[in-house]
Amino acid sequence: MICKRLAPIGTRYRAVFGGGNDKSITRNINNRTPSSKWAQYCVVFLRRELCSSSVVISPAVEVERKQIQQRNYSEQLQNNSSTQAMGEFNTIARPSAQGKLLENKTFFPDLPSRGPLAPYRKQANIDWRKLKLSFHDETSLELQHRVWSFARKHPLFAHPNHTLTMDEERHLATKRMYVVQNEKMFTLSDFVERPDLATIYHQAWIAYEPSMAVKYSLGFGMFPSVIRTLDVGRLDEIVERNETGEYLAFGLTEIAHGTNAKGMRTTATYDPAAGEYILHTPDFEAACWIGNLGKTCTHLIVYAQLYTADGKHHGLNAFVVPVRDPATLQAYPGVTVGDLGAKAGLQGVDNGFVMFRQYRIPRDNLLARTGDVNEQGEFVSPFKDPAKRFGASLGALSGGRISICGIANVYLTKAITIALRYSASRKQFGPDDSEEEWPVLEYQSQQFRLFPHLANNTVIRVFNLWFGKAYGDMQLKLLGGENIGAVGMEVHALSSAAKPVCTWAARDGVQECREACGGHGYLKLSTIGDLRGNNDPNCTYEGENNVLIQQASNWLLSVRAKGYENFAEVSPLGSAQFLAQYATLSRRKANWTGPSDAGSIANQLDALDWLVAYLLEESYQKMSMLKEQGKSSFEARNDVQSFFARTLSIAYGERMLLYVFGKFLSNLEAGPERQALERLGSLYGAGTILRHIGVFYQGGYFSAQPNAMALLQQAVLDLLPAVKQDAIAIVDAVAPPDFIINSPLGMSDGDVYRHMESAIMQAPEALERPKWWRDVVHRDYVQSKL
Repeated sequence: MICKRLAPIGTRYRAVFGGGNDKSITRNINNRTPSSKWAQYCVVFLRRELCSSSVVISPAVEVERKQIQQRNYSEQLQNNSSTQAMGEFNTIARPSAQGKLLENKTFFPDLPSRGPLAPYRKQANIDWRKLKLSFHDETSLELQHRVWSFARKHPLFAHPNHTLTMDEERHLATKRMYVVQNEKMFTLSDFVERPDLATIYHQAWIAYEPSMAVKYSLGFGMFPSVIRTLDVGRLDEIVERNETGEYLAFGLTEIAHGTNAKGMRTTATYDPAAGEYILHTPDFEAACWIGNLGKTCTHLIVYAQLYTADGKHHGLNAFVVPVRDPATLQAYPGVTVGDLGAKAGLQGVDNGFVMFRQYRIPRDNLLARTGDVNEQGEFVSPFKDPAKRFGASLGALSGGRISICGIANVYLTKAITIALRYSASRKQFGPDDSEEEWPVLEYQSQQFRLFPHLANNTVIRVFNLWFGKAYGDMQLKLLGGENIGAVGMEVHALSSAAKPVCTWAARDGVQECREACGGHGYLKLSTIGDLRGNNDPNCTYEGENNVLIQQASNWLLSVRAKGYENFAEVSPLGSAQFLAQYATLSRRKANWTGPSDAGSIANQLDALDWLVAYLLEESYQKMSMLKEQGKSSFEARNDVQSFFARTLSIAYGERMLLYVFGKFLSNLEAGPERQALERLGSLYGAGTILRHIGVFYQGGYFSAQPNAMALLQQAVLDLLPAVKQDAIAIVDAVAPPDFIINSPLGMSDGDVYRHMESAIMQAPEALERPKWWRDVVHRDYVQSKL
């Protein structure tokens, strides 16, 4: 039945097409002229599904199906370059279009006019509300507010006043997850209308409680997304059950293999007599680190090595596998499933392991869009190249990596908000001729520690908004049956570089914020320690950073091997198009006359363009030399990482962040808000160049500019006091409400010590002697029994 196959887009297709039976729906699809973006998506999606079914469709639809299959999506996306994409989401929020929105107290509540932070708010040149509207429009503000308002009012989401046990955290995170899923604040139809809002929605929940948000995104986001992408209509019932509350997990990594997905050892052998796959795990080294699996999930997407009855191996394939009885949560016979225990962070996520003992699942449980086993037991695939088929089957991971960039940004946003508000409130020392102490934010050393991370946070925020939108648009094209062409490869490469760059920036920034808050920052009540622990897995899952980042350099080197001119065709998002001009780039030299030139974002982008081009050519020549010396491609690729390919990937990601930020700025109207953002972009660019300063001198970019390092350092020092003037207003623009910040050190009134006293005094047993006080007084256990 067609209706069964429509499950991935829910029930709203009935409203779009008038409901009815399969025949009437088919007639409406053939004749419908959709008006809304959602209806247009439904038409494309349903026509694609009907084209692969037995229903007779009109000749016109058949022609359209072929046109969709043949369309070169990369050419279409060229017309929607990163410049235009930035303009699309940014023009919504331009100051001239703000009107009465600035007066909306729901989105822009009055901030405290008294207290330690008031002087910094008064001295600011910017309007924090206008700056906030540089990142949001009314719809995104409303969605964000709806999430946070719901969390603040619902009793299940109240912050506990004591440290929860691991079991309590998991129990609470699971209940919260089901409540959020039941609310359906952001649906697939909402995603179709505004793909960029998916980023806003997910990050709003991450800011409140990351364990619940991770569980939700795995069970109700990643799992159905992978099925929609890789299924051929056989598992729609699973997605329907998922939409009604049954949640699931995604299982790729194993004890002995993580980032090396091809090395997975769980097998799936097809039994043609029974029409079933037999899953088997050889030992404990297989199948672990699966989120939601430890205690609660009922179904699992398992990646296993597929073998047909003739003994032929057909690589890693994805299967939907039931592992627990939904009525009892008891594991099925043949399945051993367990919990991995406590972790350094995200304690509410029940990571688990699974082992299969000759466990059988139906043939239809293979996600078969990239390859299938027919009823005769023969493996068939639309991909002739196994490597491309493998890449397509793991394509969903790009979305996870992009999401992780946003998660890291949320953690850094909260940490920098806490650290800067604390620094503006905390007073220590002062001039010799005065008894008044200075806020520690007035000291250059504190500014130098924190402002670069404020700049990183802002640049990463803009990049995530752009990348989330670009990826969402790509997903809609993919689900609509279009060939995503070059953009898919570029998204994979860029996400493989951006995830390490963003998560390492958060790692370093959160740690610096912790130290900048001194001993108070080490208290659990500061919440910075939790941010650090929760960000740590971002550096590991969805690809361990140091291994994952090699995917970016592999892509760049593979295109370079075909000739630099090919970069003009393979980079519709603009992350590598500039490399087509290598001949010009390689001759570029710096020509700065002062610190203002060193701080110019345009000049910094010129420098980073050169840096990526230089590192790419150096890496390529180094690898070619190693091959000439007799090393294999694998050995050469491994031996070119340190100082070459790894640095290339990092520079490629860092350069793209600044490139997107520059496009973002070009769409802002002139004014103090744009100037404040330009200073942050300049600080990010200067810091990036200084981290690579040795390569710039080594490659000759500063051959005519021997004082370049001094100019960059002075540019940074000149920026610090200017950034300080607006620093508190900047964090006011990006900070979530106090209920979400949930840190005595980072509240919007800056009354640090009052909030600390309240939190400490209200803690359970804070003023009581310990239950084991007798062991302190009597110490009978000290006496020897020997």
